[in-house]
Amino acid sequence: MNGSEPKLSKQVELMVTDYNQHEKKSFVRKMFSDIAPDYDHLNRIISFNLDFSWRKKSTENLEYSNLVLDLCAGTGDMASALFSHKNFKGKIILCDFSYEMLVLARKKLQNYGEKAQIYLVCGDVEKLPFKAEIFDGMMLGFSLRNLESQADFYSETKRVLQKGGTASFLEIAHPENILFSRVFYLYFYKWVPFISQFFTKRKYAYKYLPDSLKIFPKQKEVVKFIKTFDFEEVTYHNVMGGMAAVYKLVK
Repeated sequence: MNGSEPKLSKQVELMVTDYNQHEKKSFVRKMFSDIAPDYDHLNRIISFNLDFSWRKKSTENLEYSNLVLDLCAGTGDMASALFSHKNFKGKIILCDFSYEMLVLARKKLQNYGEKAQIYLVCGDVEKLPFKAEIFDGMMLGFSLRNLESQADFYSETKRVLQKGGTASFLEIAHPENILFSRVFYLYFYKWVPFISQFFTKRKYAYKYLPDSLKIFPKQKEVVKFIKTFDFEEVTYHNVMGGMAAVYKLVK
């Protein structure tokens, strides 16, 4: 695979909302395949090594699940966080449209030995290749912003989730405290793009990261939208003052 940056129309480059939907999906797939080798290392750096603890916190709701679908599974960090819970003895299906990411996930999860009952699926989370109501748990880490169609995603989430099942989605968020939001702005919109350039040649990907949050709704708006899909329960709680948020959905 060559290292060229995926081409975008001016609309997508500016991250406005009227871009061609299929163009975004192609861009995101190419981007994550490009940054796969650097992904874990850079995540630790830009989150000050806090991202794994956030993932572990967000998977607490799934500790007693039997079959969990890991959406936009990437390199397997969410699966790794769930396997780190001593009471989790279930199976995880990792679904991602980046083959390169899934290769790294399989290698990483081998560290959990026989406990790591995993299945890898290279597929589209907005058009899941699974029967209805088969998962009692679902999870996702830092990928809601990257979706092409939020509506398709939540429709599919509800379709494959069992009645009474829980989905737990972790995402970068908007701090609700004014003072903290200013600190977060400097960190996320200035420091992250600056520091990432020293650790990866894929600079465009870490410019996309803060740009994608600019157009992503605030936490209460996200919850309001998800509720239109008639889940039994939709709540959120902030992590570190709203640097991130965990959205809990119960069918």
